[in-house]
Amino acid sequence: MSNNVGNKVNNKVSSIQVILGERAKAHIANTGLRPEDICAIPAAAGGPKGLILQGLDHYLFSDWLGKAHLHERTAKGVKPLQLIGASIGAWRMAAAASSDPVASFKRLAQQYVEAQDYRKGVDRHEISRVCGAMVEAVVAEEAQHMVKPAGKELLVWVNRGLTPLHYARNVAQQNTQQNAQQNAQQSALVHARMRGFASAVVANSVNRNRLSSYFERWVFQSPGAHTDWLKQPFDRIPTRIENLDSLNIHDALLASGSIPFVLNPVHRITQALSDNSTEVKHHEGPFWDGGLTDYHLALPYHRLDGLVLYPHFAPTVTPGWLDKFLKVRKAKPEWMSNVILVCPSPEFVASLPAKKIPDRSDFKRYKFDHSVRIPLWQSAIRESQRMADDFQQWLNNVNR
Repeated sequence: MSNNVGNKVNNKVSSIQVILGERAKAHIANTGLRPEDICAIPAAAGGPKGLILQGLDHYLFSDWLGKAHLHERTAKGVKPLQLIGASIGAWRMAAAASSDPVASFKRLAQQYVEAQDYRKGVDRHEISRVCGAMVEAVVAEEAQHMVKPAGKELLVWVNRGLTPLHYARNVAQQNTQQNAQQNAQQSALVHARMRGFASAVVANSVNRNRLSSYFERWVFQSPGAHTDWLKQPFDRIPTRIENLDSLNIHDALLASGSIPFVLNPVHRITQALSDNSTEVKHHEGPFWDGGLTDYHLALPYHRLDGLVLYPHFAPTVTPGWLDKFLKVRKAKPEWMSNVILVCPSPEFVASLPAKKIPDRSDFKRYKFDHSVRIPLWQSAIRESQRMADDFQQWLNNVNR
């Protein structure tokens, strides 16, 4: 991929970098860029980092890819716009799939910034409770719209723990049933999972495909979504595709953001009801954060017919969460050939009040003083409007 934007737009420092794959670069050079050229929008895991994309999210889903475009898209017979998300990215894309994306994005930002008023020593049970309430607040009355959005398709990334992670849970339970002490059982369970995840870290450092022994990738999709491009294997991690409905979207979104040892796993997710069924069944977990295997959603986008617009908080795409520690492991260039990646410029990040975009370490950095953290995060969200403004200017330039 190549950087297509310098440090200035109209003689001012730009807040964005636009990085183009070769196919995307050629398309834009020949015909410019129209909304109907976009077939998919990925949204990465990354916790608070996604807040810096609020301004861009508002513009894209209320204006450039808003209702008027969706009506035109349908009238022209263009396939629905795919919204692909893992962890906080799944929450963002659920907001984008709602009947009023801007209101949903604002609700998500307010909840994410203000509801997480944790105190020092907070445990995963309290964080799980808070995040569960956040998902409920974000979805609110929008479950049906998010599951079956007009002119769009929602894809939520989740991971199901396999052996030895799943097996470790069973062993821990068996070993502690003898004394029937709940605390001992929970402690054994956590230690067993820690050993399982430590083993996964080592396996991943050797070869990413070895994660296939630890995780199964689950994609919860809008019913009827055009996901053939995901059904042909693209790595050795097994992929399973299931339907979303109003009964399971809450748990699917919560599972997508359930970071191991920070939150509890989601132990089961309701199966989508078939048209003629009234019997409620469940998929058995444990289900974890979608970013474990697909942190920045480094997927085979080259299989798609159109272009992929990727609002991102970083200029690089890292395949899995565990790959953060392996700097050489990045997305395959051929997979990114039709991608338009839009991210904050270094100059923009340096201009923020905290000189950085929000991230999870801020809770400890500011010593759980939310009177410091909250204003800084809110300021970053306000400043993110500059990214939307500069992206509009970039669109004007490429379409001249």
